[in-house]
Amino acid sequence: MNTLIRGGQVCLDAGIEVCDVLFNGSKIVRIGKNLHVDAECSVYDADGCYVLPGMIDFHVHMDDRIGGFDLADTYQSGSQAAVLAGITTLIGFVTQDTEHRLSECIQIAANKVKSKCCCDVAFHLTPTRFGKDDWRDVRDLIEAGYHTFKFYTTYREAGLYQDYDKLKEILSRIQGNGVRVLVHAEDQSVLDAAAKSYAGANEPFAHTKLRPPEAEVEAITKLIELSRETDVPVHIVHVSTVEGARLIQEAHANTQISCETAPQYLLLNEQILKNENGYRYLCTPPLRSEENRQRMEELAAEGCFDIFATDHCAFTMRDKDKNHADYLKVPNGLAGTGALFPLMYELLVEKHNCSLCEVVKRLSKIPAQLAGLFPDKGTIRVGADADLVMMKTNGKPRAIRSSNADCYETYPNQTTTLDIRFVFVRGNRVVEDNRLVNPESTSGQVRGAIA
Repeated sequence: MNTLIRGGQVCLDAGIEVCDVLFNGSKIVRIGKNLHVDAECSVYDADGCYVLPGMIDFHVHMDDRIGGFDLADTYQSGSQAAVLAGITTLIGFVTQDTEHRLSECIQIAANKVKSKCCCDVAFHLTPTRFGKDDWRDVRDLIEAGYHTFKFYTTYREAGLYQDYDKLKEILSRIQGNGVRVLVHAEDQSVLDAAAKSYAGANEPFAHTKLRPPEAEVEAITKLIELSRETDVPVHIVHVSTVEGARLIQEAHANTQISCETAPQYLLLNEQILKNENGYRYLCTPPLRSEENRQRMEELAAEGCFDIFATDHCAFTMRDKDKNHADYLKVPNGLAGTGALFPLMYELLVEKHNCSLCEVVKRLSKIPAQLAGLFPDKGTIRVGADADLVMMKTNGKPRAIRSSNADCYETYPNQTTTLDIRFVFVRGNRVVEDNRLVNPESTSGQVRGAIA
């Protein structure tokens, strides 16, 4: 059935235009003014509303087990929080385990998505073994359309660490295949030195000393050089330091380097770790100084970061609390996906007068391009998926909800005036008037780069 969104302020690639958007089933079929439709067409009056492309959280951890703890969010609860905030695609992670090939791990993760997920999901892939058969599997996955692989310059104990020589070998072997490599950038040698200097420290604020800014800056410096040497696009995840952000910004001109930062590095600072419940805010990289936070906020308003993504990694309140007397045993991670767009709107559009379309672009078009999902995702154009958000910006203030799971709210005092009237995922109406249309429905698909 045809569906028409009529007379909205539509965020197109070229900017805001008052027009109609017509979609048939899952795809946008026409865009224009005063489109004629038949009597059976469903019509939504968007007068006074913005119509945005469905947004993408490029970096989420859901329905997985990390560090011996089950994550609080399944794809059901995580996708519910997402669509209520205008996120129509989540990009999670598949990490190869010790028992399966990477392709088998993808199937295991995809089966979780198929159970009551409200939005579409894609995956970044992390191979952990590099034998002959493993490389054959990676090559087959690249040929099948997987575009993004993630690696780590830390987490040696977890079996994820790759030194720079190994990373160079990996990048060289995938060169020229249209693959983008994501990297968690903290230099292990810097972390090892910090561990010796602060041995025995056991309170949440010590996390900032054990994972100092220098570790991120050193890793980013070396990764920029690796990208230059191999000519492989490299994306630095969750940049937390001004120095790291500036290095990436300077390298943009002659390197295929991109980056993201997360809301916590723009809104929170390390002093919260000194509070009674500071352990609840442990994440990696850690929160930084207030001076760093302020400058990160300014850089975000200046357009320094390619995209914004949450690194959503929520643990249950019970798991956060049970070992709080020994912060080293507290699982690291914060909830965020349901807060992403409201926070970026309030911070950048309302506070810094940034263009709404420019902010949305960093939450839709650019993430889609980096992930290989564009132009199906991240844009309002003929032929694109009908992932659409119809909203007003002057609604009644309401509390931001980062997650629908049993976890601590990362931003308990933050409110938003965004009034999410409707959200469509490939033409399926999943949100109406800030409420889920059918919480038990399965509207989402495993999509795009993992098709």
